[in-house]
Amino acid sequence: MSPPDERRHGDNRQDQSRQDRSRQEDGNDPAEVWGRRIGRGLGVAALAVLAWLLGRQLHLW
Repeated sequence: MSPPDERRHGDNRQDQSRQDRSRQEDGNDPAEVWGRRIGRGLGVAALAVLAWLLGRQLHLW
């Protein structure tokens, strides 16, 4: 069995810290904030429509 490759693990840590930094920097971008709000709103609307259709199919209303 060969010893673990430390360089590979080190690169993974660097990639992880780079991703963390990019998330922190992009978190305040107005386009991403509004995109997230719109996406969540559309998700709630889709959930409501699907719940209504299910209730109608099951003759609950």
